[in-house]
Formats: sequence, C-alpha cells, structure tokens
Amino acid sequence: MSVVKSFTRGQWEALGRRLEALPEKARDRQPLKVGDGVKSIRAQISAAQEKGYTLNELLEEATEEGIDVSLNSLRYAMRRAEGKRRARQEDKGVMRDHASRPTPRKSSTRANEVRDNPSPAESEHKRDGGTTRSEISQVQGFLGFPIRPDTENL
Repeated sequence: MSVVKSFTRGQWEALGRRLEALPEKARDRQPLKVGDGVKSIRAQISAAQEKGYTLNELLEEATEEGIDVSLNSLRYAMRRAEGKRRARQEDKGVMRDHASRPTPRKSSTRANEVRDNPSPAESEHKRDGGTTRSEISQVQGFLGFPIRPDTENL
C-alpha cells in the first residue's frame, strides 16, 4: 500500500523561490532528446543525404561530435520528424478537398429492404379477425433488423 506524501505550503513556496533564483543555463549546454535534436537539424541531414552520404556515415560524424546514437534511433527520429511534417501538409490538403465538395450520404439499403418487404405471413390478417405482427409497431435494432415485441403470451 502506497503512502500519500504531503508537504507544507511553506516548503512548496520555498522551492518556488529557489527555482526562480536559478541562473539560466547556456543554450548550447541544455540537453535534447534524439527526436528533438534531429528535428532541429533535419534540413542539414537531408542536405547531407542529397550529397550522397549514408546514415552510417552521418552517424560517424555524430560520434566525432560526442553524440552516440544508434542507427535505429536516428531512423526512428527522422521518420517521426518527417511524418509529422507530411501529416500537417496532408491535413491541409484534405481540409481543402472536403471544403470544396459535398459529402456523400450513405443509405442503408438492407434496413430499407427489411422495412419495405414484410414476409407474406406478417402481411396477412388472421381468420378470426385478430391483428398480425405487421400491424404492431416494430422497433429497428442497430444492425437493421426489426425487433418485435413479445405479445403472444400476454
């Protein structure tokens, strides 16, 4: 069973003052995740690939700068960076397409067949003058099948 920890308001305020007093770190000393780093130099990576360099050669260059990243991590980060950019561009195109043309409506042909074509037994009247099931209101189920109330055993 875990214990819920609580601290005084004074402790939290003291921490807040301490955090406000911290000096700003130099931007070049701030740590970045692989994905964020790749995103920041995506243009340079693409330019190097256009010059004919492979990802393995680019990884050697990264190792010389002290960045020890695996090939799979680099590929994944590049794919995610490219995928987000492509998704944004595709979303803009899709929005333009949807705005320019009306949306088609789907009709439920199976549900209409069930309602429009009752079976011969349902459409006939009983000989004793009673009513048949077709005269009783039917409720449509979510799959398009009619749901009939159980009125036989009343």
